[in-house]
This record gives sequence, structure tokens and C-alpha cells, in this order.
Amino acid sequence: MKYLKLVLLFLLLFPSLPAAGQEAVPPVDPQGIVESIEISGVPEDDISQAVRGMMQKLVGQRLDQQGANDLLDRIEIELPGFIATTKLAVGTEPDRIKLVFVVEKSNEEPGRRININSRYTVEDVHIDGIDESRLSRGIRDDIHKLIGQMLNQALADRIHHRMIRELRPRYSVVKRVVKGTRPQHVVVVYEVKKASWIPFLDLSPYIVYHSKQNFSAAADVPIQVGSNRFTFGIVDDADQLLERFAGFRVGYENVNVGTERLGIGLHYGSFHERWQPVTTSGIYRERRTFDPSLTFAFDPRLKLTAGVSLSELEIQYPATHSENSNAALASLNFRGVWESSETDKHEVDAGYDLRAGAHNLDSDFIFTRHLGHALYAFQHERNKLTISVMAGGISGRAPLFERFSLGNTTTLRGWNKFDIAPLGGDRVIHATLQYGFGDVRIGTWTNDTDQKRPLETGFYLFYDTGAVGDRGSPMKARHSVGLGFGQESFFVALGFPIRTEGVQPTFMMGARF
Repeated sequence: MKYLKLVLLFLLLFPSLPAAGQEAVPPVDPQGIVESIEISGVPEDDISQAVRGMMQKLVGQRLDQQGANDLLDRIEIELPGFIATTKLAVGTEPDRIKLVFVVEKSNEEPGRRININSRYTVEDVHIDGIDESRLSRGIRDDIHKLIGQMLNQALADRIHHRMIRELRPRYSVVKRVVKGTRPQHVVVVYEVKKASWIPFLDLSPYIVYHSKQNFSAAADVPIQVGSNRFTFGIVDDADQLLERFAGFRVGYENVNVGTERLGIGLHYGSFHERWQPVTTSGIYRERRTFDPSLTFAFDPRLKLTAGVSLSELEIQYPATHSENSNAALASLNFRGVWESSETDKHEVDAGYDLRAGAHNLDSDFIFTRHLGHALYAFQHERNKLTISVMAGGISGRAPLFERFSLGNTTTLRGWNKFDIAPLGGDRVIHATLQYGFGDVRIGTWTNDTDQKRPLETGFYLFYDTGAVGDRGSPMKARHSVGLGFGQESFFVALGFPIRTEGVQPTFMMGARF
């Protein structure tokens, strides 16, 4: 018993002695000299060469914790969805340490913004673009709650969404988190910008491919001076119309003619037409079009456009001659995007277009064309459901470029429009149901500043149904299903027409730049 008491007394007096077979672990000097740098959690190549070079500059120097924290910020910017921390390990000598950058996947709920700055204190909150007094008392009280506290990302996001709801549709709001003037401090910035009442026409360069209709592409060079924009472009497209049209187009737009509610547009195009091997007296080989228009915005979401479309066609049969297709046009369009919560986003896009060829416009084609369309999209975290419908009708004699067709990269995907209605139709109806999920990381890419960026894509499934034909003849409903991946800027899809005979899938891909 005496020996047992001595053993217990020895253990109480020397609790830090290593157990048998173990070596004592010396303490890590937080001001030690950095002996080596290690990266844990991700492959080194996922981090840009520039950041890795900055890491190596720490080797041989006493640990600069602020410099290490700056590198943590750079890593988290390059790898959204990841959290970076540092860990110190003992070196080979007493005054040496190993600096380990530990990069881990964030444990935040899917679809939520990553809280990469939650370890910092909020130095201040800036409201840029409007006076803070224009915000409700509740928002201003929540803003003051952020200051002086560790960054509460959930509260900062709630303020952002409440500002969007209060200020839409006349303003847009963007939230940013920037470094403060003191170490370990950040500033939350809410940038408020006036929404564009009349946006410029979307002329983004694009290229699309349909395995049964080949490539289509267009590219425009915009020159913007204030509210004015000049555009010069070329196009070679077989996707939009029944014919492949290739040529050039020029345009001028002013989206603020004395007031932000009023805009004008002048667009001219000259195209050479190429056709599938179908013989008809309506085929033309040259088309020149001039479209002047005037747009009035009731608010940034609702716009009314009126104008004329003056087209000269060079008809091939029975003998080469010219005919005019001059039409008055009017359209009413609504587009709204809003967020009902931090994870739920809604989009509504609807419109009605009227085009009427008339004798008093010196038109050889007398017709009236109606087209209505609507789209609703609901996004919850990484899931997105889209429903769209389209219906239209034509009375009278319209040129082929005014007639309806289905079976391209956006309608009845999987079908070939020349197998459905090679000359188009004067009636059309179409609907799409699409479900998408993502974003799935499929790799990384390096930008021009040598920063690694994640390469992510979403996957989607779709079902299309529609019918097109002429008045007085039966219209046959057709269906297709398919799958694809991509984002708004690019897509790759495979469509399958649903029919009794042999099914041949259609491959489609495209990109906007």
C-alpha cells in the first residue's frame, strides 16, 4: 500500500510526463520561424500559382499571422464553398514551425451562401446609392445590430432580401463584404442601383448546334456611349426560322430619349437565304429588313413597343422578282424576378406580339400574326422548375419567315422541324416542363489573373409537347423528352422524340458569350 501511495503521488506531481513508449511533444511557438508550408484538404493545383507563391514567401520568416489570414481570404475567394484555416505544427528545431493551410468543405446547408467571413467583426455597414433614411425602421435597426459584432451572415442576408423587396422594381441591391480598416474587421456594403427601365436588346454572341440542322452562330460588336448604343454584327442561323439566313446586321438604340421611360431602336439586316430541298413558289433568296420601333416602359418590368417592320424579298419563282412584306408591330412584355426567402427565387416572363401586314404600308403580304408566350420558373436552393407555354395564329398570307415552326434547340427538342412542317404553319401551340438540379462541381479553371475558379454545371430533365399546322387541317400533337447539363451561358442536351417508329435522338449544344 505504501508503494501504491508513492506511485499516485508521483503521477499527481508530474502529470505531463509521457506514457511509456511515447515521446514528449514540445509546444508550438506561435512566433516561430516558418520551416515549411503544407496544404491539406484539396489538391495543391486547385489553388492558383500566385497564392502558392505567396505562401512560399512566408518560409524562413517569423510567422506573420495577418499575412496568413490574407492568404486564407484569397483561398476562400478562389474556392467558393470551402473554408480555410491555419494549423501550426512543430518543426525540426525548437524555434521552427510548420504552417498548414487546412481547406475544408463548408458545412452550411446546400444552396445557402457560404459564410466565409463569420470569424471577422463588422466594423461598419455602408448603404451606397440611396440615403439610408429611405429604408424602413426595421431594416435600419437590423443594420445597427450588425455593427460591432461577429459577422452574422444570416442576418446580413435577411437585410439584403428585405431591401430588395422594399426597393423593387425601381432599384436592384447587391451585397458585398470587404476588408475593414483594422485587422480581423470587415465592412458590409449594400450597393443600391437604379434598375434599367429599358434594357438594350440582347445581342450576345452565340453558337448552337443541332445534329439534324447543323451549326448556327451570330456575333455583334456593341459601341455604347451613355444611353446610346451602335451595333455591327454578322449572323448565320438555321435555328430560329424555316430557312438558314446569313448576312450582316446593324443597329442603333437609345434607351433614354428625354426620359428613362422612353426608348427608340433602328435595326437593319441584309440576309441571303438557303433552303432545305423543298420546292415552293414562296421561296426567296434575299431578304432585307428595316425595323424602327419605339418603346415605353410603365415600370422596369412592363414595357410596350410599337413600330413597323419593312422587308424586301427577292422571290425566285415563277420568275425572279421582288415583293414587300411591310407590317405594323406592337408588343407588350412583362418580366419580374423576386426572392420570397433566402433560398426561394421566382421568375415570370410573359408577352404578347402582334404583327400585321397591310395595304397602306405598301405590303404584298396581307396578314395578321398573333403570338403569346409565358414562362414561370421557381428555384429552391439548387433545384429549379420551369414551365413555359406558347400559342399563336396567323390569318391571311404571310411570308415564310413569319410562319411558325417547332423542332429546334428550344422547342420540341429531339424533333427536326423539317419532319414536322417543312413549310411551317399558321397555328402553333407548345409547352415545356423542365426540372434542373445542381450546381455540381466538375473541375476547375484558371482565369487571366491565375486564380483557380470552380467549374460547375447543373443537370436538367425536360418534356416538350406541341403542334403546328395550317388552319383547316388537323394538327398532330408531338412529344419529346430529354436530359442535359449546363447553365445559362452554355448547354449540352440530348432529346428523344416520342413516336412509334424508330427513335433517333438529337444532340444539341450551345453557348452564349
